[in-house]
Amino acid sequence: MIAAIGTHDRKNMHNDHVGDSRYFAIYQIDEGSYRLLEYRENSSPEEKMHGDPKKAGAIMRIIEGCDILVGRAMGPNFIRIRDNSPYLPVIVRNETSVEGAASQLVRNYARVKGALDAKRAGTYDRKPVIIE
Repeated sequence: MIAAIGTHDRKNMHNDHVGDSRYFAIYQIDEGSYRLLEYRENSSPEEKMHGDPKKAGAIMRIIEGCDILVGRAMGPNFIRIRDNSPYLPVIVRNETSVEGAASQLVRNYARVKGALDAKRAGTYDRKPVIIE
């Protein structure tokens, strides 16, 4: 699985809406390991209103090729991405560092992979994946 984790400083997860992150840390997540692949700059436009669909579309283009979008909070665009894209949003609340979030994805690999597979199969129940 490829995960995009929102960050401002490339070390810590962005504490607010993931779409407001300066960067996305892109990680390869496997059963038992993770590896940083790259950082992508968030070039999405400023929101004209909270939950701006244009911003959600821009974020989806930036994280193209990823499977999972990881943040600390769920806002309107996180829900929009959950419902209208192939990306699985995951909330990680028990870590603040980007590397810690990647580690949590590994620890919860079966659960996250199961939700991703269900989303791809069209059987996803739309309950957010929350790691606490």
